[in-house]
Amino acid sequence: MTRYEAIVNLGDDFIKLMGKSIIPVHILDWKVYYEAYLKQTELLMKQYGKPRKTWAAGMVADEYSISERTMFNIIAFMEAV
Repeated sequence: MTRYEAIVNLGDDFIKLMGKSIIPVHILDWKVYYEAYLKQTELLMKQYGKPRKTWAAGMVADEYSISERTMFNIIAFMEAV
């Protein structure tokens, strides 16, 4: 199970844990960025027939005004087992 799957499985408990400062608030931002990345990857997959993960990461980074390096760190964090 990846970290992203674990966060999603927490459901409403995720917000409660953030409220008690057990989970840092920036993880919620990272979750939003990662979900946008997954959506963009899916759209590019349909358009080009193969995953364009670097393009997707760059597009999401531009959309949310974060660096590409930060986006790649987020992806690595969320996909870690």
